[in-house]
Amino acid sequence: MNTSNNKKAIAIVSDFNFLRKNLNRFYTELREVGNYKGEIVIITTYFCPTFLFKIINKKNNIKVLRFFKIKFRKDVQVNLKSLNTYPEPNRHKNKSFQWHKLHLFDKKLKDWNYIFYLDINMKIHFDMTTILDISPVNKLLARADSFPDYDRCLETQFDKTHPLYDELAKTYNLKVNNYFQTGIMYYDTDIIQQDTKQSIVDIVESFPISITNEQGILNLYFHLTKNLYEEIPSEIGDYVTYFYWKLKNKKVIITKANKTFD
Repeated sequence: MNTSNNKKAIAIVSDFNFLRKNLNRFYTELREVGNYKGEIVIITTYFCPTFLFKIINKKNNIKVLRFFKIKFRKDVQVNLKSLNTYPEPNRHKNKSFQWHKLHLFDKKLKDWNYIFYLDINMKIHFDMTTILDISPVNKLLARADSFPDYDRCLETQFDKTHPLYDELAKTYNLKVNNYFQTGIMYYDTDIIQQDTKQSIVDIVESFPISITNEQGILNLYFHLTKNLYEEIPSEIGDYVTYFYWKLKNKKVIITKANKTFD
């Protein structure tokens, strides 16, 4: 890979239903509001009928990468489906496609130097150029899940009633309060090694007690094992890079929701 090219792409992970609901809006915001002119990578399954979306073509600089569903051992699947997630629904049952995010760390992504991943339902409100001007060399940048108060620890991402929890807590420091959310991730693809994706799957199978699917597991790997995570700058110039809501009297480039938080 020729790092002098500084080749970057924005990636999304989506099944057919989320593409149908969000792709046109996301593409328009990315190009017209976010002022992003580069390549867009859609990570999906082999069975997603992307031909139904006229917007997906070379002219629009969109590339599709297809992967099979992440497969775990049968006993792991049973365990994930039986986790105590109260009062929230079981994500493995209701949002199992989130595990497809593990493909973001497949060797195929090394065709680019840097990947900026966004959940497809994110909202883009301002020019993204200032964020993309950052080059996260040998790092994964993301937003802390408990930002700005840092009032939750990584332990909240796991089923603490499960017999495996004590072993997990002995193996990893689950008291860190700056663990990251996986809604946005900006990373140097040099962090992807031959065994990266399989190593992440191995953690799932060793400790199948993540109640947030890939989020808790990616923190165990990139934050606590590899020490590659850093918080993305909260502000660049006059702009807030990412916040869950819009903020009154502040320009937030990317939000999860369209509501304004005072």
